[in-house]
Amino acid sequence: MSRALDIELTKRDYELAEIITAIDEEIVNAPKESLRASTQRGKSQYYIRTKPFERSGKYVRKADLPRAAAIAQRDYDLALREAALKEQASIKELLSIRESDLPEDVFGKLILPRQELAVPHFISDEEYAARWLAEPYTPKGFKEGDPEFHSTDGTRVRSKSEALLGDIFDSYPVPKKFECPVRLHNGKIIHPDYTLLNVRERKEYIWEHFGRADDPAYMEYNTGRLNDLIKSGFYPGINLILTFETKAKPLDVNIVRALIEKFLL
Repeated sequence: MSRALDIELTKRDYELAEIITAIDEEIVNAPKESLRASTQRGKSQYYIRTKPFERSGKYVRKADLPRAAAIAQRDYDLALREAALKEQASIKELLSIRESDLPEDVFGKLILPRQELAVPHFISDEEYAARWLAEPYTPKGFKEGDPEFHSTDGTRVRSKSEALLGDIFDSYPVPKKFECPVRLHNGKIIHPDYTLLNVRERKEYIWEHFGRADDPAYMEYNTGRLNDLIKSGFYPGINLILTFETKAKPLDVNIVRALIEKFLL
């Protein structure tokens, strides 16, 4: 999970940089005056000071509230910018410290004889993914006469769309298993199209593709299958990803990529 922390820190640094840039662009045209604010009898009152030595300033009437708001926004933005810069500095320092060996990396740097004796407390994301892929399973298999489709890596699948999905998964660092069995709440075994691993979160997702969503009989069967998945703890948007296509609307590659980037990276 340390790699995940690095990713989150880098993401946070990018968000802070965007905020700072936006403030720098806005601050150029910000008012130069200062603002005094107070509360009288439960009502907010504002005074604009045009000179540094002014103590009270000019009372802000309703018509001048936009000017007061612009000053208040500038003051907030400047305070936010300062806080963002401080956090960026902290992130930079922490990332520089973490550039040295992470706990997850220590075991992998041992010579093989020592690895054979020691039991690791941490494993790297790469090792975790490798172990996940190495777990044996029995896929559904094919009947004689079933049409043959293959993804680029040679995996035999059941349709052109499943082959396309497999190729898209392979274009990302997303480990996959085709038709890995899942036991449902009622004891029934099914073989979802793909089981995928979010390596960063070390979390499995089932991906089911409905390739004939315009076929009523097909969708009636798969509605029951989907209901069984939900009853068994697989929830769309949580650990279950669904895609659909019809003859008129084939599989949308952009949607597939958006789902991968949302849930699996």
